[in-house]
Amino acid sequence: MKYLVSLIVLMTALCLCGQAFAQDGPEPFDLNHATVQQLMSIPDADITEDIAKAIIAAAKAKPFKYAADLMAVPGIDNSMLECILPVEEHGSLWYDPDNAEMTFAPSKC
Repeated sequence: MKYLVSLIVLMTALCLCGQAFAQDGPEPFDLNHATVQQLMSIPDADITEDIAKAIIAAAKAKPFKYAADLMAVPGIDNSMLECILPVEEHGSLWYDPDNAEMTFAPSKC
């Protein structure tokens, strides 16, 4: 019986650890409906709280349809856009690291 309980505890721990390691970054989300936390969690984009709030305000004023629309947001530069790799989908702009395609040529830095 002790062996069975130990095995169940071990299997549960392995499942929980596997899920924790499986998530490298945030889940996909619509940039037009993003929260400050979601935007700031995009790996390597270095989006500050002020820039995240500017993105949200710009999306409310005029929803993003194309990757180039993000360049109109104060504080967004080409290196940030390369990290976000926005995906144009269903008339909206999404952050989806698994389905992102290079929107712009990679920087030569």
